[in-house]
Amino acid sequence: MGNWHYQVMRHKDSLGEDYYAIHEYYNMDGSGAWTENPVDVEGESVGDLKKSLLRMLNDIDKHGVKDFG
Repeated sequence: MGNWHYQVMRHKDSLGEDYYAIHEYYNMDGSGAWTENPVDVEGESVGDLKKSLLRMLNDIDKHGVKDFG
């Protein structure tokens, strides 16, 4: 069974330079799918924002960086 997590993805800009963004990522049996656009950080309260940011930080530590595309 797969699951969603936050994932840092390495992108290339129009000049070929790297930049990084956080996407939602779905991993199932070794293959992955991710959101086309990076995620926004928003919530109904400051507490919601903090929870989202902490999840993102934990997932960055756990899952590292993948190349976009």
